[in-house]
Amino acid sequence: MQQVLTYVNALKTSHIRSENGFNLDLCKFIPENTMIDRTFLLPVFIFIGIPLTILFLYFGLNYSGFCFAKMRYLSDYEKIQGAFDFQNHRDKIPAIIPGKKEQLYDYIRYKNFDEYIKQNPDCCSINPGGPYDLPPPDLLDRIFGFHSGDAIVINFKARYLDENGKQRLKEYQVEHAVQNCGQFKW
Repeated sequence: MQQVLTYVNALKTSHIRSENGFNLDLCKFIPENTMIDRTFLLPVFIFIGIPLTILFLYFGLNYSGFCFAKMRYLSDYEKIQGAFDFQNHRDKIPAIIPGKKEQLYDYIRYKNFDEYIKQNPDCCSINPGGPYDLPPPDLLDRIFGFHSGDAIVINFKARYLDENGKQRLKEYQVEHAVQNCGQFKW
């Protein structure tokens, strides 16, 4: 401590300029018995530093796709299965028959995701690249967990009954934006 005070006193009496041009005469305004009071640092650290650290940790984990409700990241299988269930949960399907206008037909649901995967092993992917028909996620959606940043793309084969009761197949591609815990936005 004595060395610090000696250094401050030397600065106060010095009339030279430092290498970077700082006028050391300004140090004469420092009182002789100046000590740095560090007692205020602990409350600042406790009341500002710790909450900010927790907040940044929370936002960072949300941004990375962490699901706080389940306290884990969702697997790719769970994300794809959720998108499939979202798509498979319908009663009617719009279909256009050549020479006719668009009509709604009775949709034939798949029993479960595993049945669909057995019939269509290369149907689904996460972030395959290329342009999507999804809006890009904004920062607030990402840090609050409303968008995981993933795009789930399914080449879906929908089965339906036409007006004659004959089973038909309609193939189309669907894209879904998934939230961190598996809910779907679109």
